[in-house]
Amino acid sequence: MLVLAGCATEAGFDARLQPLVGRSVDELVQTVGVPNSDFTTPEGRRFLQYDQLGSQGPSVAPGIGIGIGGFGWGGGGAGLGLGLGTGYPAYPSPCRTTFEVRADRVVAFSRSGAGCVA
Repeated sequence: MLVLAGCATEAGFDARLQPLVGRSVDELVQTVGVPNSDFTTPEGRRFLQYDQLGSQGPSVAPGIGIGIGGFGWGGGGAGLGLGLGTGYPAYPSPCRTTFEVRADRVVAFSRSGAGCVA
């Protein structure tokens, strides 16, 4: 699992979305879901925006722990430890992805945010 967490990259994210370029809006929605925003500029350019498409896989972070224990027969002890912990983030990293659409086809996409990895 740790190996997989280290493989998440922006290039992997782009490679995952690149096959959507050239697809219809219906295919995009079937694949990715309903967008958070759908807007058209005054010039007629249409954009579909998704606020959270990035990977929400496990992360690895250093940690410190303190323990106090009691034993039967009057013994006791305390300890301090360092280690690496893994888990899912409490607050996912943001990733905003915007698809540009012309003539009902995806022509391009852009991404922003630290969570745009796959």
